[in-house]
Amino acid sequence: MIVEKHISIEGNQKLSGEISIKGAKNAVLKEMILPILSEGKYQIKNVAMIADVEYMQDVLKVLGIKSTFSNGILEIVSPSEIGIEAPYEIVQKMRASIIILGPLLARCGEARIAFPGGDQLGPRPVQMHLDALEKMGANFELDHGVLIGKTDGLKGVEINLPYASVGATENTLLAAVLAKGKTIIENAAREPEIVDIADMLIKMGANIKGAGTSELVIEGVDKLSPTDHEVIGDRIAAGTFLAAILSTKGSGKINGINPDHLPMEIKKLKEMGAGIEINESSISIEYQDNIQSIELSTLPFPGVATDLQPIFGSALLLAQGTSILTENVYDQRFQWIPEVQRMGANIQTGWQHAMIKGVDNLSGAPVHATDIRTGASLIIAALQADGVSTITGTDHINRGYEDIVGSLSSLGSIIEYNEINGR
Repeated sequence: MIVEKHISIEGNQKLSGEISIKGAKNAVLKEMILPILSEGKYQIKNVAMIADVEYMQDVLKVLGIKSTFSNGILEIVSPSEIGIEAPYEIVQKMRASIIILGPLLARCGEARIAFPGGDQLGPRPVQMHLDALEKMGANFELDHGVLIGKTDGLKGVEINLPYASVGATENTLLAAVLAKGKTIIENAAREPEIVDIADMLIKMGANIKGAGTSELVIEGVDKLSPTDHEVIGDRIAAGTFLAAILSTKGSGKINGINPDHLPMEIKKLKEMGAGIEINESSISIEYQDNIQSIELSTLPFPGVATDLQPIFGSALLLAQGTSILTENVYDQRFQWIPEVQRMGANIQTGWQHAMIKGVDNLSGAPVHATDIRTGASLIIAALQADGVSTITGTDHINRGYEDIVGSLSSLGSIIEYNEINGR
């Protein structure tokens, strides 16, 4: 007998109150692997208790790097000798595993990594990562699904990324900090998580300039040292709760987030009719007269994050008028749409566009999450719907949100985990 948890939500409950969010998933997963670069003891604070952190702990374990997690603090111990191989059964759980490639090549001169798994979001090629690392002096071959990288020593070069890829920027950065000479990354990703990773590397002794701009300049150093670090707040989690509160005609405050990390999202929430107040480390939101339709396009930072497209989309299902979403980052980011259509949403799609015509009401239905952000978008749709909705695929949701059920319950949602028995 298989026991699976699903989320039950009774809709039409106005959310209100205050919550605090933890550290950014897209920063901490990369910061967890910085101990690959140098032996010693590390402490990372403000870490969310999410499944992806556990998966990355498994990756570290197979490399011989020990970690313990308690009360939002990760303690990591990197030994003098580490492994170089991450097998398929570990890597398949999470695409972010590919990020160990650069630091393993930098410290050990060799890496063996199974091709990554994770959410099904269409092609997210690692070729940009490989091209950059090859330019720095690495060689790669694919052997029975295992990517094998070797180098006699990485050297600083100038790399112009064809696209401001977060992953390729990170992998190149993590390789460059120990490479000989200067590496310049043109068209680098500018996301706040990149800046946070660079900040931790600088504490370790790395020489990095330009984090948060499109040109990263890294002077390789001979060695790095362990450090402690506190992760920035998770802007995607913050955006999720802001959208949830607005969609239920509520009001609330999200603590633990720098508003500068959500510039375009805040602008779009205001266009939707929300009252917004920002503080140094918080964002308050209040529903006013109604929710207006908007046009929204995803772009690399400082544009609207692709992770928030399904979430904003669900917040627009009852908006007045017709909203247009344009997805410029990942194909298959519209997987949430067939599920909310089961709840009565009026959405038409074509190529990278979705046209959402606001409806008068949604009705609760059984729906399924295929990835983290689809799961969050289905929760937001269910919060607005008449009756009860059940959401399966909750393992995906738990990869990106720490106790989202508890957080929404504290804001007034009638939401709980239930078990489904099946064969």
